[in-house]
Amino acid sequence: MAIVKMRKARMVIHKSVADEFIDGVQKLGCCQFIPDGHGEADDKALASLRAKLRKLDDLLSEVRFAMRFLDSFADKKLGGAAMSFGDAPKYSMAELASMISEQKAAEKVEVVRQLEKKLSDAKSSSSKASGLVAQLLPLKPLPYSLDFYSKGTETVRGALFSVSGENAKNLKASLASLGDLTEFFELPPQSEKDDVRIVSVIYSKEAEEKFQSAIGGLQLTRVDVPPQLPRTAAEELGSLQKELTEAKELESNVTTEIGSIANPVYEYCQICADYWNLEKMRVESLISGDQTETMTLLSFWLPAKSVDRFKQLADKYSSLMEIDISDPKDGETPPSLLYNNSFSVPIETLTEMYGTPTYGGFDPTAVMAPFFYAFFGICFGDAGYGLLVAGILIAIMMKKHVTGTLRNFLQILIIGNLCAVAFGAVTFSWFGDSIAAFGFLSPLLPLGKLQILDPMGDPMTMLGVSLALGFLQIMVGLLIALKENVRQGNLLAAFADQGGWIIFLCGLVAFGLASSEMVPLPVNVCGGAAILGALILVFTQGREKESIIGKAFSGILSLYNVTSYLGDLLSYSRLLALGLGSAAIGMVINMLANLVSESLPGVGAVIGIVIFVCGHLFSIAVNLLGAFVHSLRLQYVEFFSKFLEASGEEFTPLARSTQFVKVTD
Repeated sequence: MAIVKMRKARMVIHKSVADEFIDGVQKLGCCQFIPDGHGEADDKALASLRAKLRKLDDLLSEVRFAMRFLDSFADKKLGGAAMSFGDAPKYSMAELASMISEQKAAEKVEVVRQLEKKLSDAKSSSSKASGLVAQLLPLKPLPYSLDFYSKGTETVRGALFSVSGENAKNLKASLASLGDLTEFFELPPQSEKDDVRIVSVIYSKEAEEKFQSAIGGLQLTRVDVPPQLPRTAAEELGSLQKELTEAKELESNVTTEIGSIANPVYEYCQICADYWNLEKMRVESLISGDQTETMTLLSFWLPAKSVDRFKQLADKYSSLMEIDISDPKDGETPPSLLYNNSFSVPIETLTEMYGTPTYGGFDPTAVMAPFFYAFFGICFGDAGYGLLVAGILIAIMMKKHVTGTLRNFLQILIIGNLCAVAFGAVTFSWFGDSIAAFGFLSPLLPLGKLQILDPMGDPMTMLGVSLALGFLQIMVGLLIALKENVRQGNLLAAFADQGGWIIFLCGLVAFGLASSEMVPLPVNVCGGAAILGALILVFTQGREKESIIGKAFSGILSLYNVTSYLGDLLSYSRLLALGLGSAAIGMVINMLANLVSESLPGVGAVIGIVIFVCGHLFSIAVNLLGAFVHSLRLQYVEFFSKFLEASGEEFTPLARSTQFVKVTD
C-alpha cells in the first residue's frame, strides 16, 4: 500500500554498554546502520573492534572451509529447504553461546583438514598411477627396458615414434642405410581400424648424427617415456596396477572415514557459522560509527512505526546515552521498506525482484496484486488444475511452517490457482473438457450453468476481455504516474505527459467502439475527445525545445508513440493464447485417453487412465510455469514501465538473520 516512512537516529553511547545495546538492537531487527567515515584519530579507538572483526572472519573462514569440503559427504544438512519449511533446529542465543567453542571448532576443522589432505594425496596417487598405466599399455609388447628410451646407456640410445603404417615403412627403409647400427621394432596398432602404431628404434650412440639425418624428412611424433621407469613396460605395468589398487583402496577408506564424521561436524560448523556471523554483524554495526576512547557514535535508519519499540530499549540505557530521532533531511535518501495488507504482501517478493521502489515514491504492490492474480487465473485457465494445485499447496502450508520468500511464493500460487478455479468455472474447463468427454462424469454437467465464456468456441470475445483488461491496466499505470507528478508539484508534466495520453487513448478507443456500435456512445463526442488529447500532446510534448519549429515537430512526432501503446495493448492477447493453450491441451489429452480406452478393450482402460493422469500432470507443469512467467512479464514490461522508479535501496536492518538455525528469542 505504501513505502514506510523512515526516521533517522543519531546517538552517543558509552562503550561499557555498547555491545549489550547493539545486541538488543539486533534482537529488535528494525535499525539499518549508516556507515560514517573514520579519520586518523579513530584508528586507536577502532583497533580492538577491527581486531575482533578479523578474528571472526578467520573463524568463519575455517568453518566454511569445513562445510565446503563436507558438503558432498553430509546427508543431514541444516538450512535451505529446512529453513523455508520451518524444520530448522531452534535455539535461543544463550543455548547457541553455550554450544559454541572456538577450541572445539578448531579441533573439528583440523580433523577435516587432515582428512582432506589424506583424500587429496590418495586421489593424486591414483591419478598419477592411472595416467602412467594409460601411457604404458600401448608399450606393453616392447621387449626392451624403458630406460633405453628415457636415458640410454653409454653405447646405445633408443627412440619411440607414433607413426602411420605408411610412415613406418618409410622410417624402416631410411634406417636400413645404417645397417647393424640400428634395430627396428614395430608394435601392432591398438585396433584393426587404427592405422597409427608405435615403432621402437634402438641405435648406436656413435650413429647419432646419421640417425637424425635419416629421420629428418619424415613426419614422426615422438613418444616420451617417464625417466623414473627403468624396467620393461610389462614389468612396470604390474607394479603400477598394484599401486593403483592400493591408492583406490586408500581413497575408499578415507572416503568412508570422512562419511562417518561428516554429519555431526557439518552441522556443528553450520551452527558456528550462524552464531559467529550474527556476532560479526554486531561488530560491523559498531564499526560503522565514529569512536572515541569512551564513547561510540552511531547513526541509523528505523521505520517510524518502530520508534516506540526502539525507545523502550533505549530507555534502559538513558543514563549512558544521548539520542536524537528526526525526519530525513533534504538530500538524504533513506532505504525503502514496503508495507502492504495480507492480500498483497506476497506480491512484494515480485515487486522486489524487479527492483526496490524509490523512497518517497510509489509502491505498486497493492495495485499490481489483483491484476497479477487475475492474469494468472486466466492463463492457467482450468478449474480442475486450480483446485488440485491449490489443494496440494494448502496442505503443504498446513503441514509445514513455511517461512520467508518460499511462503510468499506459495501464497501467490494458491491465490492464483483459486483465480484459475473461478475462471475455469466460467469457461466450463475442468481438466479440459473432462466432464463432457467422459460419461461417468455426467452428474457434474450442471456445472456448465456457470459458463459465461467459451474461449474455444468464441475466441474473439475472450480476446476482447483480454484487451479490455490490458487497456485498464495501462490506464491505471498512467493515472498512477499522473498522481505522482501532481504529488511532486509537476502539474504541467501531469497534464501534458499523462493527461494528454489518457484523454487521447480513451477517446481513440471509445471512438472505435462507438463507430462499430459495440457501445452506445456518441461518435462525435468520442472523436472530439481523441482530437483534444492529440492537440494536448502536439502542443506540449515539444515544450523543452527552444525553437517554435522544434516544438511543433516534436509535438507532432510524439503521436507516433501511439504505436508503442498499441504494442503494449496487443501484448495482453497472450492471456487468450495461454488460456486457449491450456484448454486445447486438456481436450487433446482427454481425446487420446478416450480413443485408447475404446480401441483396446480391457487393457485400454488402464492405458487410458495412465494417459489421462500423466498428460494432465504434464499440462499442469507446463501451463503453471507459463501462467506465472507471462503474467509477471505483463507487470514488468507493460505496467511498471508507465510509472515505476525502482532505484531505491532495500531496507536491510541489523537482525538475527540466520541461514541454518532458527533463533527463538
